[in-house]
Amino acid sequence: MSSPVQLLKQSFEDLSRTNKKIARYVIDNPQAASEANIEDLASKTETSTASVSRLVKTLGYGNFREFTLSLAYTQLRPQNLPIFKDIDANDSLSTIADKIFTSSQRAIRDTRNRIDENDFARAVLRIIHCRRLGLFGLGGSSVIALDGYHKFLRTSIDCFYYPDFDVQLMQAVKLGEDDCGIVVSHSGKNRQTLKIAETLKQRKVPVIGITGYQDSPLANHSDITFVSSSDESNYRSEGMYSLIAQMTIIDTLFMMATVRMGPATEDTIQNVQNIIESTRS
Repeated sequence: MSSPVQLLKQSFEDLSRTNKKIARYVIDNPQAASEANIEDLASKTETSTASVSRLVKTLGYGNFREFTLSLAYTQLRPQNLPIFKDIDANDSLSTIADKIFTSSQRAIRDTRNRIDENDFARAVLRIIHCRRLGLFGLGGSSVIALDGYHKFLRTSIDCFYYPDFDVQLMQAVKLGEDDCGIVVSHSGKNRQTLKIAETLKQRKVPVIGITGYQDSPLANHSDITFVSSSDESNYRSEGMYSLIAQMTIIDTLFMMATVRMGPATEDTIQNVQNIIESTRS
């Protein structure tokens, strides 16, 4: 079924003078009309509640409430989506959900297919044998770094993370060749993130880079690079699907490290779990 505004536009010339007043107000003020009750709309249009009720029923709605709900729903549907190339403004919520889930699954699958097992092995060795593990990421990538910190904090690995750039830079300069840094940047060219990566390299810290682009400056500054794959022609903003793939890379490194470290880490994870559970009882 067409939206209320579309229906009113299509039938506008055939409406009575009274109904045109109501229709014009709704067409020009769809958000306000969706939030109004029937008395408010009648008052705004200088008509009557009976006129409003008859009009919405003429459009095919059972009552005024059904009309305003439909009108409110259309306000949630963006009319112009230049950065969401695979999402159409007329897609149902179910269709949008299916497209997002499919794209996310594709990004994870494509990312896995382009990562060599040797890169996983080299990265895990760096992680489990390091003195300290630093996680670095700014902006949207800070989500990935924080998620990694939250996971590795459960192990016996001494790790750290802080969201502020200046603090990250100070933490980077305190690391050395016996440590390890995981640096995350979707674009791979954020100037502040690159400053951190350059600082780590100057300190001879092994760098594991996670980025969305193979030829990015971050990839060139990394000893081991994991590239998240997604259809960026369909989403040109901050790599929504790459973000999910990057989080999966972190999950994989965490699980591999945990398995390779054996019983010692299992005990630590259990101790952490026990103390967390004690706060929930």
